[in-house]
Amino acid sequence: MSRRFRICLTLLLTAACAGCSIFGSDAKPRMTPVDAEASKALDETGDLLVAGENRVFSVNSKTNEAREVLQTEQPVSSVSYTGEHMAITVFPPSDPKASRGFYLRDSGSDSFTMYPTPGFSPKLSYIYGDLMFLASADKTAQKDGDHAKVGIYQLKEHKWLKEWTLPGGIEDITGRGKDLWLVTSNNATTSSNVYKVDLETGEWGKLIAEARRYPLDQVEADSGGDLYMMISQRSKTEWSNKIYRWDPQQEPYELAHNFVSNTRPYSYAMQALNGKMLIVRFDATGAHPDIEKPLSVLDLKTRKQTHLAWDHRPVALDKSGDEFVALGEDGAIAFVKPGGAEKPDREMQVPGLRAAKCLAVKR
Repeated sequence: MSRRFRICLTLLLTAACAGCSIFGSDAKPRMTPVDAEASKALDETGDLLVAGENRVFSVNSKTNEAREVLQTEQPVSSVSYTGEHMAITVFPPSDPKASRGFYLRDSGSDSFTMYPTPGFSPKLSYIYGDLMFLASADKTAQKDGDHAKVGIYQLKEHKWLKEWTLPGGIEDITGRGKDLWLVTSNNATTSSNVYKVDLETGEWGKLIAEARRYPLDQVEADSGGDLYMMISQRSKTEWSNKIYRWDPQQEPYELAHNFVSNTRPYSYAMQALNGKMLIVRFDATGAHPDIEKPLSVLDLKTRKQTHLAWDHRPVALDKSGDEFVALGEDGAIAFVKPGGAEKPDREMQVPGLRAAKCLAVKR
C-alpha cells in the first residue's frame, strides 16, 4: 500500500468517524414545533421550568401562571434553563432499547430539537453559556469496577467537546458559573468522591485525595463559595441524613472531621443560599410517608434548623434571587425565604402537572 493511499484512507476514516462518540451522536435529530404563546412564556414571562414524567411547563412565579410547552416521548430525567438555552434530558430507565437523548431549544426558536444519544442515558444536566455538561445513568464495567459516562456539549456548534468516564455512578451535580462539582458513588475499588470540572478548559479532578467508603450522593455550592456534601436517603439507609463541609485546607481531608448537621428522619436534597440551606426531609422507604414539616432551613453558621410545615411532598429544589424554590410531587411550588418562618412565604400550583420530578430556575 503506497504512502499516499494510506494518507487518503486515514483522512477518509477520520471524516467518517468525526460524528462518532460514546454518545452515538451520529443519530438524526428531530424537531417539535413551539407555538407563539409557548415561545413567549419561555423567553419573556417564564422564570421557572418544571417537568413531570412527560410534560414540561413554563412557570411565571410572579403571576402564578403556567403553560405547557413540551410533551416528551420518554420520561424526563432533568431540566436546565438559562436566558439563551434550555435542555430537557429524557430516557426510560426500565427499557434499555428505547430512545433516549435531550431536547434543546435556543431563545427565540420556534421549536425544540431532540438529539438522540443511543449510547448514553442522560441523567443530569447543567448549562453554562453555550456549554452543557451531561452525566449518564449508565455504567460500564472496567478493570477497576463500574464507570459512568460524562461529557461536555457545545450548544451553538452542536458537537461534543469532551467525553470521559468516572469511577462509580454519578449521583448529583451542581454548578456555579464555569465550575461544576459532581459526586460519585462507590464502585468495587474506588471510593465515593467529589470531582470538580472546569467547563471552559475541560480540566477535571477529584477533591478528596484519600476517600473512604462513605456513600456520598449529594453536593451543593453555597453562593459564598463553600461546598457541602450529603449522604441522603435516596437508595440507601445507612448514615442517610449527614451533611459535611469541604475544607480545601485540610490535608488529607477527613469527612468525619467536617460534619455540619443531620436532618431526621432522613434527608433527600439540599440547596444553599447566602449561608442558609434548604433541606428536603422525607423518607423514600415509606416508613415515614407523611411528615408534617417536610422542609428544613439550616443556618450553616449556627447550625440551627427550622422545620417548615407544607402539605406536599417535595421532590426537587432550586434557588432564585434571595429565595429557595421547592417543587412538590403533586405540582405545588413553594417559595421560601431563608429566614425564620415556619412555613413557605408563598406557594402556587401548576395545573395539570402530576408526578412532578424536575425543577429549574432560569439563570
